[in-house]
Amino acid sequence: MRVEPGEIEAALLSEPEVRAAAVVADGDRLIGYVVTTETVDGAAIGTEARTDRKTHPNPNPNPAPGTRPGTDATPEQNTQTGTRPTIDWRARLRATLPDHMIPSAWVTLEELPLTPNGKLDRKALPAPEPAGADGFRVPPRDPVEGRVAAIWEELFDVPMVGVFDDFFDLGGHSLLALRLAVRIRQEFGRELPVAAVLASPTVAGLADVLRRPEDLGEQRVVTLNAEGDRTPIVLVHALGGQVFRYHPMARRLGPDQPVYAIAASGLMPGEDPHTTMADMVEDYVDRLRAVRPGGPYVLGGFCIGGNIAMEMARRLRALGEDVPLLVLFYSDADEPVITSSLEDDASLMTHALAGGPLETSGAEFAGLGPEEMLVAVIAAAGREQRLAPDTADVEQARRFLRVFRANAHAVGRYRHEPYDGDVALFAPAGDRPDLGWNGVVKGNLAIEAIPGERVVILFEPLVAEAAAKLRSWIDHGVTGH
Repeated sequence: MRVEPGEIEAALLSEPEVRAAAVVADGDRLIGYVVTTETVDGAAIGTEARTDRKTHPNPNPNPAPGTRPGTDATPEQNTQTGTRPTIDWRARLRATLPDHMIPSAWVTLEELPLTPNGKLDRKALPAPEPAGADGFRVPPRDPVEGRVAAIWEELFDVPMVGVFDDFFDLGGHSLLALRLAVRIRQEFGRELPVAAVLASPTVAGLADVLRRPEDLGEQRVVTLNAEGDRTPIVLVHALGGQVFRYHPMARRLGPDQPVYAIAASGLMPGEDPHTTMADMVEDYVDRLRAVRPGGPYVLGGFCIGGNIAMEMARRLRALGEDVPLLVLFYSDADEPVITSSLEDDASLMTHALAGGPLETSGAEFAGLGPEEMLVAVIAAAGREQRLAPDTADVEQARRFLRVFRANAHAVGRYRHEPYDGDVALFAPAGDRPDLGWNGVVKGNLAIEAIPGERVVILFEPLVAEAAAKLRSWIDHGVTGH
């Protein structure tokens, strides 16, 4: 994903406590350096100092990058020893930046180190304190936690993690979760569903999962948040079958909002993917009712997840359950899946493994068998830096492709009967703002425009607004035709 350190620095400089900031990449992680209105020893900069900066608005006419104009940073200042921040900058930045642009390590400085010509001296920036240096992390308590913690330390490139550290707060994301699953397989000889990281995002939680003798592949209704007494929200997987995309939404909906996600069958060895909408709906409804035996339920999903959720809602209502709201994130009633990917195997592979057509000519894949084509598409997507993270290894790519193909064919040509419940739709403005749902929904249909590309509504910063809108719809209902 694209990362612009300058954009992160600008977001930090918009915070009232920040006088200067720098962001640097260190391997796979970002480190944020901040100079605040308090010195390292905690003594606040006084009113007189701030007033003096207003009186002399530009004591340094050529401030270093990451420094507010008008602050008094000078090239002669020495590097200060960094300390842990007293402000949760990750929480602050989540309001304005996507998760992958939020640094996972932070250092507070008295001043940014500068070169003699007034530029940021990146070589003089101190390394962050090691994880666990604050003394509050709980060390592993048995061999299983010890082996899981060692894998985490390798992935995050830190000397220590505590058993209750959160995977996402350490900077984890879907790609790292897939790498974690591969390392768990190598270390324990066990297949760990990637969804387990969402449900148990700590060393202690994953160790508990690995101690269980039962089949890990059965964990397909993933609990993103079990707390709260509000009507639970159930979000259904999209074409790829994973549910990682719903993590930011679950966090933004608040600690009082129960959130569950349903992953596809077939992602684990030995599982077969569902091949019809009817099979999906029957299985998912049974699994949901086993976790939450009675309604009401709010259902939703991104892309085909919304189409599946509508049929689940129809089935639940036939069983006498209350489904007050269905939420669709860029789901299309007329063309749930791009038609070309249903008719051409190379097109389906490129959509699955690269997110869409590649610059590579389609002639390169002509005449190839399924295995040869898989390798060729992976190679082409890799060259164009568009390879899906679900392809952590070739075997995983095969399973992912099987699930994608089965989901596409099960839902791609499905046509919905009229639905008389209330529906809320997030859709891009354009020639088809309703994405064909006006002809299906006979209850109230509310349409909320998505700015930019379709997927951004589920990620920061737009997911915060979407979550607030969703809570409002649950509390007050939707209005429409």
